[in-house]
Amino acid sequence: MGRGLVGRGRSADVYEHGDDGAWVLRRYREGRDATREAGLMARLADAGYPVPAVREAAGPDLVMERLRGPSLLDALLAGAYEPEPAGRLIARLLDRLHALPGGPVHLDLHPGNVMLTEDRGPVVIDWSTAEEGGAPGLDRAMSALMLAEVAVSPAPYAEGARAGLGALLAASPGPLLLPEARRLRAADPHVTPAEAAALGRAEELVRALTG
Repeated sequence: MGRGLVGRGRSADVYEHGDDGAWVLRRYREGRDATREAGLMARLADAGYPVPAVREAAGPDLVMERLRGPSLLDALLAGAYEPEPAGRLIARLLDRLHALPGGPVHLDLHPGNVMLTEDRGPVVIDWSTAEEGGAPGLDRAMSALMLAEVAVSPAPYAEGARAGLGALLAASPGPLLLPEARRLRAADPHVTPAEAAALGRAEELVRALTG
């Protein structure tokens, strides 16, 4: 049973779990089944990819390793990480994922879903949208599009997002399935109206930076 609330995402809440502080329980608010996601995470862990360890999953509940350290997004906002290295890190994590058997793709890999842990280094979280047998070009395009949405926004860190986007594209120069990524992003019920409105300009920016 979850106890104290640790964090709240767009689709799930995360609670303390157990007495040793080593685990958290993530619960989908809409009742989505977490068992498929847990199975994929376990297979990725067996292949050596940096994901949280999974202890158990049932219905909307997933018990997994509690990670210590800031997200890459928090580190960027705090000035502890520079945009260009962040973009290159996202590219490496994508390339490493796509090289694994089974063709896994994350489809939501952005700085908020990378934890900079104290003991394991970067660890990728939130595998709710992940698939096996997916297209790497769609995965890369999704990451690029999400960074571009910030880059074309009025946010004070838009310039940093553009720099990170450029570094991501330079470090992972494979094909980008941008129309498919835009459709998938637009269909996401958790995308905000501002993010949806920025999709056209975001796609144009990615195309401009890739020539």
